[in-house]
Amino acid sequence: MSPPAESPMCLIVFARTPVRGSVKTRMRPFLSAEDCLRLHSLLLRLWIGRLRDWDLRQVHKAIFLTPLGRDGPDLKLKLDAPKDVAVETQQGKDLGERLSHALNQKWNEGFRKLVFIGTDNPVLGIEDLQSAFQALDECEVVLGPATDGGYYLIGFSSLLPALFSGISWGTSEVFRETVQQLETNSILWQRLRESFDLDTYEDLVKFHHLLKESPSVLPGPDDQELVALVARLVTSSGIPQWL
Repeated sequence: MSPPAESPMCLIVFARTPVRGSVKTRMRPFLSAEDCLRLHSLLLRLWIGRLRDWDLRQVHKAIFLTPLGRDGPDLKLKLDAPKDVAVETQQGKDLGERLSHALNQKWNEGFRKLVFIGTDNPVLGIEDLQSAFQALDECEVVLGPATDGGYYLIGFSSLLPALFSGISWGTSEVFRETVQQLETNSILWQRLRESFDLDTYEDLVKFHHLLKESPSVLPGPDDQELVALVARLVTSSGIPQWL
C-alpha cells in the first residue's frame, strides 16, 4: 500500500497470533493456558478497536502477526480488523529479525516515520503515539522505556534495522542495550515516559490495583471486558495480591 504523499507515517502493532499455549506463557502457572489466551485475545481486540476509533489522521496502520502456517485461518477474517488496517505476517527467526524485516518493508513502501508498539500496554494513549511521531521530527529514534527493562514503543525516522541486532530479547537488558547502541553510533534519540507491559502475573496484579485506584485509566465501554477479566484472574487465583 502506498503511503499518503502528504504524511508518510506508519503505526505498526506487533503481536502474537492468538493460539492457545503460545501466548502469555510467562503468566504460567498462575494462569491456565485458556486464561492466557483470553487475556491476550482481549488485549489484541482492544488495540484493533483503538486502530478503528482513534483519530490517527494520515497515519497508515498495520498489524504484524506471527505466522499460523498454511492450514491456519485467514488472519483478516479472524481479527475482524478495519479495512484501513493492513494485516501482515511477521518474518524472521527471532523478534529482532521480525522487527527488522517489518521496518525494511514499510520503509521500502515509502514511509519515513514509523512507530512500533505491542498489544501488552493497555494504558498507552493516543497522546503517547502523537508524542512519538512528533519526536521523530527532531530525532532518528524514539523509545518508550518499560518498567521491566524493555521498551513498549520504538520509532524511527531513519532506516536503522541494526538496532534490532545483538539485543538480549526477553530480558531486562533490552532497553539498556538499545540505548548503548544508540549512544555508540551517535544516533539522535528521545525518550518517552516510562510505562509497563503486561508480561508476568506480577504485572497483572499491579495493573489490577491500578484499575481499582484509577478506573479512568480504561474508561471506555469496550475496555470493560478486559477490566472484568483482569479482576477475575487476580482475585480467583489464590495467589497473594501483594506479589
